[in-house]
Amino acid sequence: MKLRNYFISGILVIAPAALSIWILWKIFVFLESLIGQWIQKAIPQFYVRGLGFISLVAIILVLGFFAQNIFGRRMIRYLEKVFLSIPIFNKLYQFVHSILQQLFRREKEIFHGVALVQFADHVSTIGFITSKEPVVKGLSQEYWTVFIPTVPNPTTGFVLFVHRDKLKILPIGVEQGMKILLSFGIYKISDAADQNKSTDSQEN
Repeated sequence: MKLRNYFISGILVIAPAALSIWILWKIFVFLESLIGQWIQKAIPQFYVRGLGFISLVAIILVLGFFAQNIFGRRMIRYLEKVFLSIPIFNKLYQFVHSILQQLFRREKEIFHGVALVQFADHVSTIGFITSKEPVVKGLSQEYWTVFIPTVPNPTTGFVLFVHRDKLKILPIGVEQGMKILLSFGIYKISDAADQNKSTDSQEN
């Protein structure tokens, strides 16, 4: 029995760390391959693992600095016009551009709260409120936009327009809501609410 408890405790320690390291490594390998493969072909004698990643970060910083001055802004506006004139590509460019602006330039939080979304009688799921305004003209002000992630991959899911009477706002934060989903419901809403209250009291 003790060996079983030791094994479970060990899993709980190593699994989150191993998974986090694996995800970071995959991100690093992907970013490294974007430029690293070209550097490796051009100057193989100087290439070392990580040079592509460092070069990518340097290019991003240079472009960011360039975009902050007047000449750079004009060039970017010109490039955007070129991108938007290309069929199919322009739709993809606009979509990615708008998403990134929402993530990096928005002053308020992306999610406005966590709620229980009622699907049917006695059937609900957890959703994250992304907007409290109608997404299209003619839609009632009572309809809010809710994102419902899938499990175990929360980056995919469903976007629903739900009447707010069908939503029950939960007294928890987004982080606690994600914990409930990713733990397949093992992490209880009551525990999340207690943790959220504790965090609020410490901040005050």
